[in-house]
Amino acid sequence: MVGNNPSVKHAMTPVQEVVNAITMILPTAVLAVNAWNSQNKLVMILLMGSSMHLPVSFTYHLSVAFNRYSDRLDNDMRRLDQSLQHVVGVMYSFALSGSFEYFLLNLIFNARAVIHLWDSKKSNDGKRWIPIMFCVLMYTFPMLWRGDFCNYGLAMVSMIIGGVSFVPQLNTRVCRGWGHTVLHTILMVYAQALSRHILSKNFQYPCINRYHPISRLLISTD
Repeated sequence: MVGNNPSVKHAMTPVQEVVNAITMILPTAVLAVNAWNSQNKLVMILLMGSSMHLPVSFTYHLSVAFNRYSDRLDNDMRRLDQSLQHVVGVMYSFALSGSFEYFLLNLIFNARAVIHLWDSKKSNDGKRWIPIMFCVLMYTFPMLWRGDFCNYGLAMVSMIIGGVSFVPQLNTRVCRGWGHTVLHTILMVYAQALSRHILSKNFQYPCINRYHPISRLLISTD
């Protein structure tokens, strides 16, 4: 039974988990540089989201490295880590659309996904990645809507490469356990693509409703 448990079968070494924790800093650092250089409020929202998720992910990977959990996949810190990914997705949906209405749509979807995560009957069904995938597709959709195929394509290709390397079987057999590190590292490219989209000359906001008072307040350049 233990050999068939994915928590054990595809476990990474303590050193790999420590590196997983450290490399989570990389995409946040990219966003920090872009936010500092541009002083753009929407890029700052990207940075805020990534900064919220960073300490939770960092703590989770270090905790796994030091064998703090009986099951590295089915534990509250991992659920919190994935919950924060949905929270970040909601924040990114506004940053990339500038639309309060689109933000609300993403909020509803992701709130339901978070509730599902903490349902003891469903949270360890091996399908938690599916709502996260739809979360990513939803918050990046404004990039495609505006026709920014370059940055959208760069973001999607980097996410696909990182996601494939993260697949447990490929991580174990091909990446020799370093797939998670590959994902975190390539998220630097992903973060740069999102920042470039916001900072591009063709960026027009909000994507859906440019007159909502909350949207106007947050995207104001005055």
